[in-house]
Amino acid sequence: MKIAQILPNWSVFHSDRAIGIKAVVRDLAIGLQKNGHDVTVFAPDGSTFPGHMIRFCGPSLQDQHSSLFAQNSISLQHMYAERIVSELSLFDIVHSHIEHILLPYVSRISAPVVSTIHGAGFEKKEEMVFQTYPGGVFIALSERAKQALPYIHFLAVVYNGLDVSLVPFFAAYQKPGYLAWMGRFSPQKGPLDAIEVGKKTGHVVTLVGFEETRDPDYMQKIRNQADGAMIRVLNKMIGRAKYDFVGNAKALLFPIHWEEPFGLVMIEAMACGTPVIAYNRGSVPEVVKDGVTGFIVDPDRGVEGLVEAVGKIDQIDRAACRKHVEEHFTVEKMVEGYEKVYQKVLGK
Repeated sequence: MKIAQILPNWSVFHSDRAIGIKAVVRDLAIGLQKNGHDVTVFAPDGSTFPGHMIRFCGPSLQDQHSSLFAQNSISLQHMYAERIVSELSLFDIVHSHIEHILLPYVSRISAPVVSTIHGAGFEKKEEMVFQTYPGGVFIALSERAKQALPYIHFLAVVYNGLDVSLVPFFAAYQKPGYLAWMGRFSPQKGPLDAIEVGKKTGHVVTLVGFEETRDPDYMQKIRNQADGAMIRVLNKMIGRAKYDFVGNAKALLFPIHWEEPFGLVMIEAMACGTPVIAYNRGSVPEVVKDGVTGFIVDPDRGVEGLVEAVGKIDQIDRAACRKHVEEHFTVEKMVEGYEKVYQKVLGK
C-alpha cells in the first residue's frame, strides 16, 4: 500500500528527538515500511526522518512564532492542511494525526482517510467540526477514549506501541529509590499530586517534562515547590536518557486528572521494568494491570491512596512489567492493528 501519514505542524519533527504523538507516528511509519508498504510522512519544513520518507508542507507553528494555544493557531493549522490536501491523490490510504483540522477537506481527498484521535477533550466549537464534517474513518487509542467522545463514530481501537527492542530493562531500581513523574506540566497530568506523594513518603520526586504554555502560573507553582534535593524539576528527556531516568525509578507516578486517552509514559515505564501508580481515570485500567504491573488508585482516595501504593510497590515484579508491554503494547501489534484498519477500509 502507498500510505500517507500526516503529522501535526506544532513544531519541526526530528525522528531522533520525537516524543508523544510524534514518536508514535515515527514508529508506525517505520513499522509499516518494514512490512513492505510505501510510506510518506507529511511534516513541517526542516523536519528529518530516516530513509528520506518525508515531505515538507510549510513552516511549523513554532517557526511562525506561534503555538498550539495562540490565537492564530487554528488559521495556521488550516493553511498547513490546505497545502497537504493537494498532494494526497496518489495514495491508497491517508492516515491523519491532526484530528479535526483535516475534516473540512476530506471531501476533496480521493483516497480513504483514517484519522487517529489522540486527544480526549475537545471544546464545543471543535465538537461541531466533528459533527459537521464526519468524513473518513476514526480510530481511538483506548476503549475509554471511545466512551469519552460519543459524538465520534469509531471504527476500531488501536493501542499505541513501543519498539521494545530499543528499551533497556532495569531489573532493580536505583537505591534508595526515587519516584518519577513524566509529562506535560499541566493540572490534567497531576504533577502537584506527585510532589505531595514525595513529601508524605519521604521519597525524592523527580519531575521531567515540558511547560504547558497556556498556564504559566501553574508552572510557577511547581517551580516554587522544587528544592533541588527532595523535589527536582527537569526539562524533558529523550532516548536513552529518558529510559535511564524512568528505569532507575522506584515507580512512575501517573496521578492524572482527566480522561487520558492512552498515556504513552505508562508503557515506556513498564517496558523498563518500572511499575506505575495511577489514578483510575481514562485508559489506565486498560494499560496497567492492577497488582501486577503497578497499582490503580481510586481518585476519591487522592494522594493518600497514592502514598499507600508507594508503600507496597516492592511487591511488584519488574520482569512482569516488561512482559506486559511485550505482550500487549509493541510496535508490531500497533502496526498490525492499523494494517487491519486499512484493509477493512479498502474492502480487502
